[in-house]
Amino acid sequence: MAIDLDALRAKHEELTKPAGGGNNTDFLSKFFQVKEGTNIVRILPGKDDDSLFYAETKIHRIPDGEGMTRNVHCRKIHGEKCPLCDAYYGLWDRVNKGRKEFETLARQIKPRARYYMNVLDRDTEEVKILSVGVILFKKVVAAMLDEDFGDITDPAAGHDFKIVKIMEGQWPKYDQSQPRPKSEKLGTAQQVAAFMEQLHKIHELVKLEEYEDVKQYADNLLASHEDSPANKEEDGDYLSKLQG
Repeated sequence: MAIDLDALRAKHEELTKPAGGGNNTDFLSKFFQVKEGTNIVRILPGKDDDSLFYAETKIHRIPDGEGMTRNVHCRKIHGEKCPLCDAYYGLWDRVNKGRKEFETLARQIKPRARYYMNVLDRDTEEVKILSVGVILFKKVVAAMLDEDFGDITDPAAGHDFKIVKIMEGQWPKYDQSQPRPKSEKLGTAQQVAAFMEQLHKIHELVKLEEYEDVKQYADNLLASHEDSPANKEEDGDYLSKLQG
């Protein structure tokens, strides 16, 4: 299964420029849970030569005021207008004009890149969905562009990947994550065929949210922060200005 190195190189360049559903148990059970310490997985290829081995999205994390968050896919990943992005940039506009009280909310709802990949859990031999952020995905892409590794998803001559999770305070770090130096077969021909039949439809996870739903999330979020007297303005409609 050939990898388009030019497309992968372009993605790597994009990632290095400076600046992943529901909550039910069934859904979450499909995902690989990265535990603290060393995790060994094999990143699996796409279903066919035309399929990327990863799916890309961006997530807005919306606080509900009770310590919980709602994950909303950014509509811009589909080339569509996103009211939450409008709210995000509007909030930063207020911050830049001296309204520092909006900075925390702006950082909370920033659209953050998320990448989904099918992986084989080497401990359980189950095919799971690995959901990662930019830092870990950059390591995967960099390895595939390194001639010492090449296509690490190749069933015959690929490499298992070590995800090393180290907690520093409340934040995980993945600096030591890397492919295993020695190439290894994914499995026997029969096993490989079975694994490929178990691939999850990761591209379907990148949901195109309904415009009106996302607009409602943005309106509710901004309205909830309008109530404070500190957030009132004398010069007009705060909400309409914030949304641009």
